[in-house]
Amino acid sequence: MTNGTGMSDACLDEQVATWGMMLATLPIPAALVSPDGRVVDRNRWVDIGVGDCLIQMDASPHPGFAFGSDGASRWRVRPVDDDSRVWLATADRADDGAHLIDRFFFSGESLFVVYDQAGLVAQSNAAWEDLLGYGHDEVFGLDSWTLLPPDDLETRSRVEAELRKRGRSEPRFRMRTKDGSYKLIKWALYYDTELGRCFGVGRDVTEEEQLANELQRMAYTDDLTGLPNRTKFLERLEAVLETSATPAVLFCDLDNFKVVNDSLGHNAGDLLLRGIADRLAPHADASDSLFARLGGDEFVGLLEQGTWPRAISAAEEILDLLREPFLIKGQPIYATASIGITVADARTVRSAEALLGEADTAAYEAKGLGRDRYKAFDDALREQVDRRFNVEAGLRRALEDHRFEVDYQPIVALPGAGVVGMEALVRWRNESNDLVLPGRFIDVAEAAGLMPAIGRQVMTQAFSVAAELAQGGRSIAISVNASAAELSTGAEYVKQVLDTAADTDLDPTQILVEITESAIVGVEATLPTLHALRSQGVRIGLDDFGTGFSSLSHLRSLPIDVVKVDQSFVADLAHDHVTRAVTSSLLNLCHALDLDVVLEGVETTDDAAAVEQMGGRLAQGYLYHRPMSALNLCRLVGRQDRIAPLSLRPSRELEQTKTHP
Repeated sequence: MTNGTGMSDACLDEQVATWGMMLATLPIPAALVSPDGRVVDRNRWVDIGVGDCLIQMDASPHPGFAFGSDGASRWRVRPVDDDSRVWLATADRADDGAHLIDRFFFSGESLFVVYDQAGLVAQSNAAWEDLLGYGHDEVFGLDSWTLLPPDDLETRSRVEAELRKRGRSEPRFRMRTKDGSYKLIKWALYYDTELGRCFGVGRDVTEEEQLANELQRMAYTDDLTGLPNRTKFLERLEAVLETSATPAVLFCDLDNFKVVNDSLGHNAGDLLLRGIADRLAPHADASDSLFARLGGDEFVGLLEQGTWPRAISAAEEILDLLREPFLIKGQPIYATASIGITVADARTVRSAEALLGEADTAAYEAKGLGRDRYKAFDDALREQVDRRFNVEAGLRRALEDHRFEVDYQPIVALPGAGVVGMEALVRWRNESNDLVLPGRFIDVAEAAGLMPAIGRQVMTQAFSVAAELAQGGRSIAISVNASAAELSTGAEYVKQVLDTAADTDLDPTQILVEITESAIVGVEATLPTLHALRSQGVRIGLDDFGTGFSSLSHLRSLPIDVVKVDQSFVADLAHDHVTRAVTSSLLNLCHALDLDVVLEGVETTDDAAAVEQMGGRLAQGYLYHRPMSALNLCRLVGRQDRIAPLSLRPSRELEQTKTHP
């Protein structure tokens, strides 16, 4: 038997039942109509009864999208089956959300599925079927829970419990496709108790998950070695510390790694780092341990349940692993490491960064003891760390409160010992009003990155004093020390020097910037920075000359004007003929290179006699003057009848600029 639509009653009943469930969920007027516009089924937003005429089609029904009208408003209509025997009509209003039906069933954006009371698929759209690779006949009546991974029974139990309790659930779970692969789908499931049906709208988020996993891998993995990186290590350690565990940290700093880079090239260094990572890989990310690369030649290990015996055993195992040669570019390379160990104390709450710092400190101590060994972080090292922490905190407060003071040690010209220059020496006035000398805090300031800020305060005070003397007719050189951190800023440091000179009305030709070998080695910005300073008249001095291994080469390669011979040479001049011969040769060499030479540490009359005997012209030391305040310096210089005739000469680079414009 057929009805007015031309389809069998059974087919019509099936269509109406399926689409009727969907219509009930729409918050807009919607109905199923026959090709002549009569109502087959409708939701509660439509008042016309079944069999009544709802709309007049604008044109003869045809496959595809069309419009109709009920005389008062327009409707959008489209067939819901291939033969166009039943049409879906939705009120065509811009704000009524009619697009939902297109989105769910006719577009490729969303997956839509309807489950009956038994949890079997009653209806699904093409997007859902295409994603999983099944035909409509294959999914109809399917228990889609069987498409979940076999070990994911927890998801089904949780989702069903949420649907029973709240009527909705928003899970993410994987579903097996016909080819055996899995797709990750994010669902919004809604259970209608009146209809006894569950409606699901889903979205394929497989690619999103893959992208997220790749971003996470990049965020937590060292690119060179494939090991976990610093971020992953610290997060894992922080998580362990939140439990009652007492983790152990092993900080591994490779010995003499720079030699490999310098002799065989950075590519060989990278190969060595990868080789080390391969040996550590079995322990890289285990259930109770983690080995990561912090960067450079530093690796770090974590034992979640750490004890001193276990940590020491692990350190010994690592040392043994590294002692076996690595074959790099066809030749064996031997690598060793200095390892620092610390174990968290359950009685003391410490952060991951603090534990890492303890292990780093112990590794540094192990390196100082001879390398290729481990050192445990003990009470003595803890006192050292606490001191550094307290000093750093005090330095930061001192910067805010401008509690850095400057003393000045004169540089004199021989033989008359008239003052021709002064070296600015920083002091820290701590909160107890004690004056702390730089030997007790400079290393902490450099490690904490505070030297540029401290240098700015020193420079401002020193340049102001030099400018005041110059305005009084006593123009002498002012010497300031430049740290590696300051030089590494390049043009920023040059600007700071010149701006401070301008702000204090000081002629740049009165400025001597002192550098050390340790401050310039490995700092790529050094040469351009020094040339930029000298082009403006600022002179460059090489301080502590003779304490490094390549000082003579620096006389030729660096743009310097002044050499300051370290006091260790001067101390032996009077009684050691070898030191005297070396120093005399050095003086002759520097004079031949048109460099001024200042001999530091002249403390006795014998020292002074030896310096003058070998032709020294400039000196600095306690025999002449101890460091003094700005007030005492001004009094001292003011007592001079005139500035000594021999003074530090202008920068040779500035002279060349004036000669060859």
